[in-house]
Amino acid sequence: MIRTHAAIVLKAVPFAEGGAVVSFLSEHGERMSGLAKGVKKPTAKWVAAFEPLSQVRVSFFGKEHTELKRVTRCELAFSPLTLGHLESSLVMACLADLFDRVAREGVEDDRLYRLLSACGRALKADPGNALGILAYAEHWLLHCLGLLPHPRLCGRCGNAEAPLAMLSPEQGWCCQACTPVDPVEALPPGSREYLRQLRAGGADTAPRMDAAHEAQTALTALLRARLLQELGGSLRSYEVLWRTL
Repeated sequence: MIRTHAAIVLKAVPFAEGGAVVSFLSEHGERMSGLAKGVKKPTAKWVAAFEPLSQVRVSFFGKEHTELKRVTRCELAFSPLTLGHLESSLVMACLADLFDRVAREGVEDDRLYRLLSACGRALKADPGNALGILAYAEHWLLHCLGLLPHPRLCGRCGNAEAPLAMLSPEQGWCCQACTPVDPVEALPPGSREYLRQLRAGGADTAPRMDAAHEAQTALTALLRARLLQELGGSLRSYEVLWRTL
């Protein structure tokens, strides 16, 4: 049986005789994988279709419950790749790693597809904001996983105006009005506003990374650490990103 899906390429792992096992995120938000024979050979016609974050039409052949189906066709519809832009390429690898870990086979969540598709198109339109788009994706992935409460109200006292003090695993965002915390350890001023920016806009309007923006720097580090912890630790793509930039 042949089934065709709109999907986003996540990772291609080399396999025997110039082939690769390729993982995809389907339009329904399900992780799928298949064996693409000969894809790593220099003469392969479809090698460009397997770049991370490429949007494709992919066809699988195999019995319904076969663990690894064969990829029979893969047509490239859109690629976020910008030649010569290192930062964007590194972020694409990080996003592919993240969604490959978060998405599950047999479990649909179309929010994942919409989020990754939006990030890919934002990267193509503005590769110079790659790090801002990565921070945006990390924030929304935590939300999709149910690990990030809304910052509108303090999880302890319900205050909607006081500056945020910390993120508690039990009570969510806690404000300075009800949470005694050492000023050195408290979230910087502007944290609530930055979180509102992330929630209100799309990937194409993700805030640009600014080393002088203390709230942005602190929250990006906090949310990234929380996400990577949930996924079992650091990812190789992140290690490459940190060493390179």
